[in-house]
Amino acid sequence: LAFVEMKAPGKHPRPLQINRINQLQQLGFLVYCCDNLNQIGGILDEIQSS
Repeated sequence: LAFVEMKAPGKHPRPLQINRINQLQQLGFLVYCCDNLNQIGGILDEIQSS
């Protein structure tokens, strides 16, 4: 199981989102931040190979 934070191109997570990402990572989940639709294939490949 992994989580993906989708952002508009060039945007970054807000502080509340960063806190949630850190919480999820501390629980052992993979968390990705995607601001480009071209990244989705690579993210899915990483999730499937983990």
